[in-house]
Amino acid sequence: MEQSSANLTERLKCLELKQAELQRTNRRLGSVAGALLILTGSLVLMGQTRQPQSLDAEQFVLRSSDGKVRGAFGITPDGSVGLNLTDAKGETRITLDVSADGSPGLDFYDPQGKLRATVALGPTGTPGMGLYDAASKLRTSLDVPAANTPGLAFYHESGKPAWGAP
Repeated sequence: MEQSSANLTERLKCLELKQAELQRTNRRLGSVAGALLILTGSLVLMGQTRQPQSLDAEQFVLRSSDGKVRGAFGITPDGSVGLNLTDAKGETRITLDVSADGSPGLDFYDPQGKLRATVALGPTGTPGMGLYDAASKLRTSLDVPAANTPGLAFYHESGKPAWGAP
C-alpha cells in the first residue's frame, strides 16, 4: 500500500509537470496566434489604403505587345501638349494638340503619313477646316476669318488660290 501511495504521488507529480508544460505551450500558441491576427489585420488595412488618384509625367507612350509605339501623349519644350496615334505600321494617323498659344487642332493623316485634313481654332477662336491633297498641300479651306463671315476657298496644286468666297 505504501508503494501504491508513492507510485500515485509520483504519477501526480508527473501529471502536474505535463500540465505546466501544456500551459506554457498554450500561452506560446496564443501569442503566436495573436501576432498572426495583428499582422493579417495590418495587411488587410494596408491593402485598403487609397491609391493615388494622379500620375505625373511629361510624356506617356503607348506600345503594342511587340514593342512598337502606337501612341504618345505629352508636352513639347515650347509648351504645346498633344496626343499622337499611329497605325500598326508606325505611321501617324491622328494628332490632337493644343499649341503654346492655346489654339486646339485635330489632324488626320493618310496611310503614308501625309496630312489630309485638319480642324482647328485660331488663337482668337476663329474656326477653320482644311483639306489637303496626297502631297499634303492645302486644296480646300473653310473658315470664319472675319466677324461671322464664312469663307470657302479652293487652291491650285501650286498653292495659289483658284476660287474663294467671299
